[in-house]
Amino acid sequence: MTTYFINRKRDEIAQLKEELNSLRVEEKREGLKKIIAAMTVGKDVSQLFLDVLKCMETPSLELKKLIYLYIINYSKSQPDLALLSVNTLRKDSKQQDNPLLRALAVRTMGCIGVGAVTEYLCDPLRDALSDGDPYVRKTAAICVAKLYEIKETEVERFGFIEKLVEMTGDENAMVVANTIVALSEIAISRGPILKPDKKLLGQFMVALPDASEWSRVYILDFLAGHAPTRAQDAEEVVSRVVPQLSHSNSAVVLSSIRVLIKYMDVLTDPEKVRALCRKITPALVSLMNAESEVQYIALRCINLILQKLSLIHISEPTRPLYISYAVFCLKKKKKKK
Repeated sequence: MTTYFINRKRDEIAQLKEELNSLRVEEKREGLKKIIAAMTVGKDVSQLFLDVLKCMETPSLELKKLIYLYIINYSKSQPDLALLSVNTLRKDSKQQDNPLLRALAVRTMGCIGVGAVTEYLCDPLRDALSDGDPYVRKTAAICVAKLYEIKETEVERFGFIEKLVEMTGDENAMVVANTIVALSEIAISRGPILKPDKKLLGQFMVALPDASEWSRVYILDFLAGHAPTRAQDAEEVVSRVVPQLSHSNSAVVLSSIRVLIKYMDVLTDPEKVRALCRKITPALVSLMNAESEVQYIALRCINLILQKLSLIHISEPTRPLYISYAVFCLKKKKKKK
């Protein structure tokens, strides 16, 4: 029985090799799709590494996406073979007529995660950060953070962090958003990098509506940690953050609430604080319609918020049972005190 399965696996590998070495693009595509499908469900197809690398010299962007995905997955277990892909990746990173291919090549080199490959990544990455296409620039910004995890000395030597700080003023909102994500990741181990001022906060506010949902979380977390000292500046940020309370992603909603509560300490007009509290309340209630895990986090947040802000009030007819329980627990704690 064991021999049967071994022979069957050998037949599958042989068939995939035949498809990869075919002269027809359609057969190569089908072979690569089968390999990615097998890789996704946990099957070991690393023995096809050399055959996959032979397919790299193709003008088809669809094939390259599949090939690069395979390389990223097996590069750490096959670092020596991964090095064989560097020349093609560097060549693709300079394809002037195809920004998608340039971005794909740089992202792949950054995701390979092999120290030896990073030596060949820095030059293409430097060019990508100054690329004329915003898609390439935003991809390169994330790649800097990945490179910092592998070889932070190279990031410092090539001045990539200073370049990222410069890119916070990019004209494209998506580039700014990805730059903030990259700098936030690097700052975890390096320490604070950005010095917030009115101009920088303005750039973040412009990028916020066009950023992806997780990029918004990074931007909002940065804003929460750097509240302005002037009430006027706080009001400008609050007006841009309030629309995020209706976002479908719970993380964005919670991060927005965090920003608003932090900035309330700076606002001097009591009426504006009360109006802001009235806007936060429906957002808290809406979180109770999410998954149980999100409900638990929301309840903990509600409990903490109620301790800080007595102005937050959720009326009995509209609040769900879980919120009523949180308020009950809070009142019980106060009585004990």
